[in-house]
Amino acid sequence: MSDQPDLKPAYLICGTDTPKVRRAVARLRRHVYDETASDLNISVFDARIEAVGAVLEAADTPTFTLGTRLVLVMNADKWPLAERDRVAQYLADPAPGVCLTLVGEKFTKAEKLRKLLEKGGQVLAYELPKKRELVDWVKGRAKARKARLGAPEANYLVSRVGDDPELLEREIEKLATYAAGAPITHETIDAICSPTIEARVYELTDAVGRHDRHGSFEVLESMYATGDRASAEVARSVLFSLAKYVRQLLDALDLPAQMPANEVAGTLGVHPFTARKLVEQRERFDRRTLERALAALAEAQAGMVGKSGLEPAFTLEIALGRLLAGAV
Repeated sequence: MSDQPDLKPAYLICGTDTPKVRRAVARLRRHVYDETASDLNISVFDARIEAVGAVLEAADTPTFTLGTRLVLVMNADKWPLAERDRVAQYLADPAPGVCLTLVGEKFTKAEKLRKLLEKGGQVLAYELPKKRELVDWVKGRAKARKARLGAPEANYLVSRVGDDPELLEREIEKLATYAAGAPITHETIDAICSPTIEARVYELTDAVGRHDRHGSFEVLESMYATGDRASAEVARSVLFSLAKYVRQLLDALDLPAQMPANEVAGTLGVHPFTARKLVEQRERFDRRTLERALAALAEAQAGMVGKSGLEPAFTLEIALGRLLAGAV
């Protein structure tokens, strides 16, 4: 947009790739700022707070400033569809010199506003790749920062950090700066990237899958010790993740032993890294053991919502012990 002499009356910036959405918004704001070297022409609204009527009134209100006036609406997908259709009606006769831009994650291709703006090339959509394509996305983002990140290392980064695009983008930036053109290795990632609670869950399930009792409780204790979140919140989050992991193992047991990991990933809808782990770890469990583990985790969940007088952290530890005790 920045290379266009004039902005169009409206834009729709949408999608699940949050870093790219934010960069597009930043470019738009920079375009408007560069016209007057001032941000007085930029008005920002939040659709979770402001009604569409107030935004359209602001767009129609004349000002005495020079240059294009930007009316920027964040979280615009939170408006009901009928309200977004009012924006389409406004665009039949938009205020001159005003660029009304809606930003949000989900705007279906069937809705009136998006269809209208797509005709004029005014929709900027940035969608995250599917999980199975995430490693390629990470490699692409690293390449854009002139960082040398191979597929195994990109896969390892995803397993350590998780699949949150903003977090991955931040970690890639850190790695690129630190490596300064040198190849990024597993050791580099370990040194620079702090694992999130979500990434630590991978470590925990990996330890459970190896039937490593000591390692499992060591990872859990380290999660409690981070101080980023209360132990009760951590316990509930980990319990949910463990139950999900056990269900995935049960599903993996139903698949043919000879099925390749990439097909397992597609069948179960999981990341290829997760699929490889499930294929490897399912050999250490039988169905009866996993069903008992799932029952123990369900009992622990009930205890956490008021059916037990125990602290959530202790409740989780008991459930984890029962899960590990049943591994073969």
